[in-house]
Formats: sequence, C-alpha cells, structure tokens
Amino acid sequence: MSRTERLLELMLALQLRTTFTVQQMADEMGVSRRTMLRDLQALSAMGVPLAATPGPGGGYSLLTRRRLLPLSLTADEALGLILSYESLLQYIASPFEEQSLSAVTKLRNALPPDVVHELNEIHRHVVVTQPTPVYHAPHLAAFLAASLQAVHLNLVYDSRSGRSSRCVFPHGMYAWQGFWYGLVHDYRRGTSISLRLDRVRELERVESMKAPPPLNVREWLEHRYDAPYEAVDLRMRVTARGATRFELNTLFGEIGVGPTGWGLVEARIPVTEIEYYAAQLLPLGADIVVESPPELIAALKGIARSVLDLYPS
Repeated sequence: MSRTERLLELMLALQLRTTFTVQQMADEMGVSRRTMLRDLQALSAMGVPLAATPGPGGGYSLLTRRRLLPLSLTADEALGLILSYESLLQYIASPFEEQSLSAVTKLRNALPPDVVHELNEIHRHVVVTQPTPVYHAPHLAAFLAASLQAVHLNLVYDSRSGRSSRCVFPHGMYAWQGFWYGLVHDYRRGTSISLRLDRVRELERVESMKAPPPLNVREWLEHRYDAPYEAVDLRMRVTARGATRFELNTLFGEIGVGPTGWGLVEARIPVTEIEYYAAQLLPLGADIVVESPPELIAALKGIARSVLDLYPS
C-alpha cells in the first residue's frame, strides 16, 4: 500500500473512533509507531482536526464538530467527488497527489457527521482500482509549472529511437492509460507533439524565448486527427470475445458482433503509429485477424517472430 493510499485509509479509520493511541493505529495499519506519527502529522497539516491528550489514558481524538467549509452535500454527491479524486490518485506519479489528498481531507471534514457515516458505509462497497504501470516521473510538477507560466524547456528525452536533447514549449499535460503525457511545441520538428513525461530525463527552464500561439490541450486531443496526415486503412475481423477486450474498446470504441460470431473493425490509422497499433493488438492473439494494411501485418509478424526467436525449439 502506498503512503497516499494509507493516508486515505487512516482518514477513514479516524472517523469511526472517538479516541485512539498512536500504537493502536500503527498496529491496525501495519506500520511502525514512528511511521504512524508522521502520518498523523501529515493529516494534521492537511487540515484534519486532531487533538492530542498527554499522560496516562491519553491519546488522540478527532474534533468532529469542527467544519472547514459550509458544504451541503448528500453522501452520494460527496462520494462522487471523493471517488473522482481517488481515480486521479491511482496514477503512480502525479503533480496533484498532495493537493488531491488535501482536498479529500477538507471535503470530509466539512461534511455533517450523519453524511460522513453514510459515506463510510457506501465507501465500504465501492472501490476505485485499476492496473497501474510502475514508473518514475520526477519532472511532472516542473513541467506543469512551466506550462502555466509559459516558459520554454530544454529536455533530455528518451524516445524509441534513443536519447535526444530538444527545446520545447509546454502547452499542458494529460493522463492516458496510466501515463502522463506532455503536449509541447517541438522546435526540432516544427509542430506540436505529445511526449511521455516519464521519459524526460532532464529538464531546464529557458526564460528568454517568445511563446508560440497558445494551444488548448483538451481541444487538441479532440481534434488532433482533423488535420491532413498520412494514413492507411485498417480492416480487421474480431471474435465475440475480442470485441469485449479493453484494448480494442479503447482504440476503436464499441464493436458490434454479427450472427457469424465475428465483428468488423474498419478505421483510418496514422502511418507513424503502425508500431504502436501492432504492440496494442498483438496481445489479443487469435481473437483478431488483421486483413489490412500490409504494414501492420508485417509489424505484427515482426514482433511475434522476435518473441519466437527467444524460445528456439
């Protein structure tokens, strides 16, 4: 369990107790007394109203009557907000981790006791979880700050073709399938592209350059394929089981299956993303049959052949 997850669980546990000792909570959460003290101090710094009583029989208590905000929310509305924050916290790295946890803390402290009790009951039956890739992305906060302040960046970046240095202007960032991406104007290519931010190895601000025209990240994502680009026609047959796979639904949306038990996918895909599509489709095995384009078929065969070469007969 990560520290963020532990603090969320600790915050929920505190709502159910009038008083408790550090050792009691440490034993319950499976951590040392020293770690529990640090966690309690962190929650207190975020706004959780904790009171300490010294001496024998003392301990900590939660000042449940204290409210930070005059909110009037139902348990369902509060749960919706909290689950939204928890969804964001599923990302192994985030520039908003501390702020999101603080927001959840303040939200719970602002709710009436009866709503908090109902929320705890609902929370026991609703969990937000998803497979999360493990990676290190130490430059997320610095990238976000540069995009907000319209400051250029010199990056050292690890791409599939190797490590390179480039000057970019950061427009913003977005999260997709467990990773954070940065939308940048790349001066080497002369266009706007997205970069995996966990592949940024070094980052340096460049203060003196003039910013290019602004670009809205949300609008770019919605219309990035509107402009002319080199593309090929994809035609692929899919089994009924394959039509329900997350990978295909993410790439192509809902896939209908006919009376024969097969579905059909027809789409236009960028030539520059052939290798990406091959990597996404190969795990589906015999649940798909790619009929075109030949470049994608060749890429699939290449990956499969590389795997087979690792296991000679």
